Amino acid sequence: MQKLLNVGETAEVLDMHPETVRELLRRGDLVGSKMPGLSGSWKVRPEAIVGFIDRLQHRP
Repeated sequence: MQKLLNVGETAEVLDMHPETVRELLRRGDLVGSKMPGLSGSWKVRPEAIVGFIDRLQHRP
């Protein structure tokens, strides 16, 4: 099983501010899951980050 990354970890991988990552998640540009509970924190699979980077590199 792969480790799910939180917003801070995802921001580090993408070299972005955590709030930018949250905005990408809210817009659906980066695929993630909002976890149930009081915090409602986002979790991102490593392959979703790879897919996001691939889409950025192949934009016209």
